[in-house]
Amino acid sequence: MAVPRFNSAIATANTAKVQSDLTTLDAAIAVYQLEKGTSPATLKDLSDYVNDIDSVKPPKGKCRLKDGKIITLAIDNYSIEPAGEDNLEGARAVCGTYKAGDFGNGH
Repeated sequence: MAVPRFNSAIATANTAKVQSDLTTLDAAIAVYQLEKGTSPATLKDLSDYVNDIDSVKPPKGKCRLKDGKIITLAIDNYSIEPAGEDNLEGARAVCGTYKAGDFGNGH
């Protein structure tokens, strides 16, 4: 029985890290946009806003989505999704295709 709990704890920790990283990156993107009047093209553009931006990487392994699904992360870097054509939402940090609000405990 310890294995499922251990796996669950890893998924919970990975989920919290991804949410925290994406929220931090989203805040940095917002400040960048406010100061520069444009969206950053890459995460490296945020180096003045996030300490050691090159070390901000997603964890490997399982994560929980708010819809209850558990996914396996296998990407090496976060990225920036450009603002939508309708401009209703600005640029956002993403992990694969998922934004900070997509991750959660599934409850």
